[in-house]
Amino acid sequence: MTEPTKISETAKGLSVRRTVRGRILFWVAVAVTGLLIVGVSVAILWVHENGPEGHYRRGRAALLAIDRDAVLHEVEILSQTRGYEHHAWLLQGLLFTQLGKLDEAIVYLGKAAEHPSMFVEANTAAAQCFYTSGMYLQAITAAEAALKRDEECLDARRWLAAALYDLGALPNAVEELKRISANAPRDPRPDRLLGLIAKDGEHFVDAIKFYRESLRRDSQQPDLGAIQAELAECQIRLGEFADALDTLKNAEPTAVVATLKAEGFSGLGKSEDAHEWLNDALKLDPDHFPAKLAKGKLLLDEGDADKAVEVLESAVKKEPANSQGHFQLSQALRQTGNTLRADEELQQMRATQAIERRFADLHESAAQHPNDPEIRFRTGELARQLGKLKLAKIWFRAALAIDPKYTKARLAIEELDALPQ
Repeated sequence: MTEPTKISETAKGLSVRRTVRGRILFWVAVAVTGLLIVGVSVAILWVHENGPEGHYRRGRAALLAIDRDAVLHEVEILSQTRGYEHHAWLLQGLLFTQLGKLDEAIVYLGKAAEHPSMFVEANTAAAQCFYTSGMYLQAITAAEAALKRDEECLDARRWLAAALYDLGALPNAVEELKRISANAPRDPRPDRLLGLIAKDGEHFVDAIKFYRESLRRDSQQPDLGAIQAELAECQIRLGEFADALDTLKNAEPTAVVATLKAEGFSGLGKSEDAHEWLNDALKLDPDHFPAKLAKGKLLLDEGDADKAVEVLESAVKKEPANSQGHFQLSQALRQTGNTLRADEELQQMRATQAIERRFADLHESAAQHPNDPEIRFRTGELARQLGKLKLAKIWFRAALAIDPKYTKARLAIEELDALPQ
């Protein structure tokens, strides 16, 4: 082998060794860099999980798990961390809301709302607290504040709609409920309440549409039985007797359902079936006024005036402020020849109808004047005269929500609470 050849081979060997060494150094650098990145990532993750944000996330998770002690633990840490006091206040406010300590919750939520990122959630939760406390005007104010910042906040709009409804501001409540329904297409609740509002206003075609939409969204709602009964009642009022019976075919057996089925069969001319269902209704609830009224009317239509008088007198004794009861009884008495008492019952019917008309007028006036406690008190008084004691209390509470110092409403509620249940 010549000398040049040896030199060439030596050079090649050196080149290979340099290449290998370079590759080794490259991969060592890569490995070191990777370890550094992993180390930094672990450090960031540790800080992320054990720093203020981690404590806040764990506090939120503990709220969902209804773990009071865990929430308070995170609140204590955050309250001592500079810049995270508002996070602690929000968690504290949400916890008190969950525990039903509404006055305390409102204080902490008000403080949390000072932070821009928590303004909407804090005001929404405050609206819930105010509403639950019967402070409907304050609930409206808090909900509207949240919606002004974020008009897509459906929970705030739900509390707004609920407060408007309980204040008797029905046109405003309907507007909000329709917006909720449009933006929450799987939520059956807005259309359920829209149906009830339309039914109470005797807009039965609209009510049926809303009830059906609610049931389409969820056919197994917690208050399914009430929805079925309300829908069937609307159908009966429109003469849709077969549809009403179809609505009630799988309904739980109650006095209300049995009575509505009886009215459906009666409307179809099936008096025997109607009698059977009315008997079932009165077995379930011997004092159920609608069942007695329907039975008396059915007996009267069949020409059994004496038996009708017996049933209707029992019904009127149970609910003396119902105009339909007095009317049907006057009709039955007249057929028995007792015209004097028939005229007395007719006069009582007219007097009751006058109260019912005043009640309807005030109900409409309350919708047009959402901040007037006097209208609500007077509406409650008329509801009490009509024997609708639960409804009367709702109106008295609405008056107090507007003016907590409205003494007449407070005394009226105390009087109702003192009555035997």
